[in-house]
Amino acid sequence: MKRRIIGVLALLGLATSQPSPFKARLEGAIRSGGDSYAQVLLVQDPAQQLCTQYRGQLPAALLPQFLQEQKALIRYPQGGKLLGEWQNGQKVFTDPKRGNCYACHQGDPKELAYGTMGPSLTGYGSRGTLEAVLRYTYEKIYNSWAYVPCSLMYRGGVHGLFTPEETADLVAFLVDPHSPINQR
Repeated sequence: MKRRIIGVLALLGLATSQPSPFKARLEGAIRSGGDSYAQVLLVQDPAQQLCTQYRGQLPAALLPQFLQEQKALIRYPQGGKLLGEWQNGQKVFTDPKRGNCYACHQGDPKELAYGTMGPSLTGYGSRGTLEAVLRYTYEKIYNSWAYVPCSLMYRGGVHGLFTPEETADLVAFLVDPHSPINQR
């Protein structure tokens, strides 16, 4: 596997003849996650290949099938319960090897460090807990590409970074009125 990772890095243009601190950190980070982590990062599935081919702008003719295929990848918790435990969702949300949601989103208003690539999720619970809100939130977290093809938001459920039950926990973290996200 080590040879494969190094070979793929070379193909990606990251392996250079000159030593680089960035390259060493990148290789270390990929190796530290194990084989499945490296597989997700280094091997493109057919959908990712399309996004790469069209630089994130799929032709209109490909969109219906793409969205249908992405929707079909969504798995639901046993029993179909889309609302889990917000305390468990908070753990996944903040875990840099799983949710890592703070890399792109503001969540708990007391957290000072967060990214701005995605929208702020502070007060997300004001949307309510109707079935349609829970389903949309669940599906968007599990596989964002079912709604926004080639989105920068990764497909954590599809890639196994969190389970369907943990996705339901993330939903609860966003909508539960007791969650820090919904405290002012």
